[in-house]
Amino acid sequence: KQWYQRRVAITAGGTEVANDVVVDDTAGFPAGEFEVVSGALSATFDSIPAGSNVSHAVVLKPLTSGMHNFVPAVIKYKNPSGDELVTFSSFLDNNPILSTTEYNRKHSPHLVDWLIFVGLCTPVLLIPFLMWHSSHSKYESLAAKAKKA
Repeated sequence: KQWYQRRVAITAGGTEVANDVVVDDTAGFPAGEFEVVSGALSATFDSIPAGSNVSHAVVLKPLTSGMHNFVPAVIKYKNPSGDELVTFSSFLDNNPILSTTEYNRKHSPHLVDWLIFVGLCTPVLLIPFLMWHSSHSKYESLAAKAKKA
């Protein structure tokens, strides 16, 4: 299994600063299904100035393969008047996590399969061609003899 990098970019749109920003991505990555390799599933930022952005990344190692529902990260922040607001990151829906064996089977060039296919197709195409070529050569030589005579 390969590692999975989750990056959340937070943009403070509008004209107000976002204070006490908390990114919580723990709901989407249970400890039994993912291991944190680098970073953390939650992050805090003191403030994000209006019109700017910050990002938070975490590298995870999947412990199981199969379909996984990537739920959005919860982002909580306070506006300048002190009201706490909640928003969410983009929703990724269900996505497959393939084991190395499944990935290789799905994306391999299948060279042995193609060699068997070519080996089975060759007689089907070659025998009729050789029969036609033999017949064609015979009639061409007879036509050439008839022209000479």
